[in-house]
Amino acid sequence: MNAPIPLPSTADILQDALDHIMRTARASSTQTRRLRWIASRAEAALQGRPYVASEHDQPKMVSEAVLQAKYYQLRLANARLRTALAQVAGGATGYLNRDTELAQIAQAALDAEREAQS
Repeated sequence: MNAPIPLPSTADILQDALDHIMRTARASSTQTRRLRWIASRAEAALQGRPYVASEHDQPKMVSEAVLQAKYYQLRLANARLRTALAQVAGGATGYLNRDTELAQIAQAALDAEREAQS
């Protein structure tokens, strides 16, 4: 007669998961601040220590200023693109046989952008 196989407890499953996360983060070929933080956090939990942020090398957080700078760069690039499209739409390439086709493409792009903003 086959005896039932005992299932691991939830605590054992969680401990195994944390151990696996810690080992995987440490075994990564490229150690980043975030991976070191994950490994440190998992190790502390395995040792039963409560989370204290100052004990762990915190991962880099993206600040609002960084996001605003990236947003500004995107707006600037978008403005340059709109200017170039407007020049092409106006026939500023100097190649008469291509100006009509390019102007139509550029005008369609500008129209689509205006519709998207509406």
